[in-house]
Amino acid sequence: MTATDPRNPQPDDPRHPAPAQHNDNAHSKMPKRDDRDRKQSPADRPGKHPGEGEPSVS
Repeated sequence: MTATDPRNPQPDDPRHPAPAQHNDNAHSKMPKRDDRDRKQSPADRPGKHPGEGEPSVS
């Protein structure tokens, strides 16, 4: 098979490959996550200190 064969998109010369073609179809996207109400670890909120934004216990 050659590079002109539609069943083989690979070029004949591996040192000079064709540029990559990106596919942005809906099936390849990550699903939306509804996790705003999920209990998160402090690592999920970078920049905040532990206990920041919580009511005081006194």
